[in-house]
Amino acid sequence: MKKIKKLALLLAICMVGTVGLVGCGNDGDSSSKNESSASQTADDNANSADDSAADSKDGDSSASVVGTWTVTALEGTDGAAVSIDDYATANGVEPETLKCTYTFADDGTFSGEMSGVTVSGNYTFEGTDLVMTVGEQQFNYTYDADNDMLKYTDPNTGLSSYCERQQ
Repeated sequence: MKKIKKLALLLAICMVGTVGLVGCGNDGDSSSKNESSASQTADDNANSADDSAADSKDGDSSASVVGTWTVTALEGTDGAAVSIDDYATANGVEPETLKCTYTFADDGTFSGEMSGVTVSGNYTFEGTDLVMTVGEQQFNYTYDADNDMLKYTDPNTGLSSYCERQQ
């Protein structure tokens, strides 16, 4: 029973807002792109990160989160951090089932996916504050520029999830 509660908590943290959007459906647009090679993708992501840093210095702070981010770690209310892989292993599930990604576009929209469930919405980014809007709900993230990480703390449980930019 304890494992089920932990797994449910992780899923809730990773898919903030999913429940609110599942019933809303989506517009059928696909955000995936065909890339000609893995090296091209890596080069594009590196250039995007460089451009984002430059744009942030020029005052266009929304560009600093553009790209794909993956939830990589969780932190309990006691401050103890655990990786997604370690969490999955401790709870007897495959790490891939807990993979959660967010992709932020430069037009202020984002999409997120976990276990085949996709959500989408809008975001704003000012300074270190990222606000994701999914339907009627808003979720506040904090951007740590020194570590290039996003942090979300669930206001109800105090548990946090950390997202790293994918290069």
